[in-house]
Amino acid sequence: MSHAPQIADALAAANGLTLAYDVFGQADAPAVLLIMGNSAPGLVWPDRFCAGLAAAGYRVIRFDQRDSGLSTYVDFERQPYTLADLADDAFGLLDALEIEKAHIVGLSQGGGVAYRMALRTPERVLSLSVIMSSSDMGPKNDAFTGSPPKAGELPRPAPDYVAKVIALNAQPTEGVEAGASRFADNFRLAKGPASPFDEAAWLAMGRAFAERPLQRADGLTAAIANNSNNTKAQMATPPLTEADLHALRPPVLLIHGGGDPIFPIEHARWAARVIPGAQLIEINAMGHALDPAFFEPIAEALTGFWRA
Repeated sequence: MSHAPQIADALAAANGLTLAYDVFGQADAPAVLLIMGNSAPGLVWPDRFCAGLAAAGYRVIRFDQRDSGLSTYVDFERQPYTLADLADDAFGLLDALEIEKAHIVGLSQGGGVAYRMALRTPERVLSLSVIMSSSDMGPKNDAFTGSPPKAGELPRPAPDYVAKVIALNAQPTEGVEAGASRFADNFRLAKGPASPFDEAAWLAMGRAFAERPLQRADGLTAAIANNSNNTKAQMATPPLTEADLHALRPPVLLIHGGGDPIFPIEHARWAARVIPGAQLIEINAMGHALDPAFFEPIAEALTGFWRA
């Protein structure tokens, strides 16, 4: 079976931006919109994972959010935005593709965007799946900026993890291979202590990630991860409250790793207690990286949830 998308690197006008997207699966199948994390293009949802969901009978759309991949980059100081604006972008893409309703799946920061889609326009969200994410990005951002802890906050990343990430990304890289190695090393840290790590798969994805800016006609390269506009958007976005989560109406599935070093498992457990009817699937060995070892259990959890 080919893992390539049936529509690749297409462009759509959405919410005043140009968003690049790929589509796997048949046009008449139920739609699934995949929203990736902080400053990561859609290809960080691997081809094989997307093709597996499509083979199960779904039309799978992954896309580059603003300030990532081949989509529009903005000047954040002149055009600031929040995760709510990224939710509007996602709805704009669905509008451009003439999709009225979709299953929404968000990973990491993408989960924060997905939550806001379900709160804003629940009638367009068939279901909400949140993977390796949190309703409050504040503890993570505060850990990286060195801000003091807040009373009652959800757990932060461990200080040694934060220090290693900052050290790893302290200097820019040059060239595709160096970029691929940096990409893989970041996910080697994020995977947590117990997760497998498919070195070849992560390096291959890292090469695709590093080559992405070379495909842009304007030659622009956006900052990534904790130096990115997406992180600035996280910091400008108020956390979701218990009342917000309690108000969610679409069916909700939470998938989280027991070894997540960025959003410890307590983030998902708290959300599961608050969201009416939410299902929580804990994968003990998983951290904060979509390693090929977890494609099958995550895909099975998603498709079983959608069919229930």
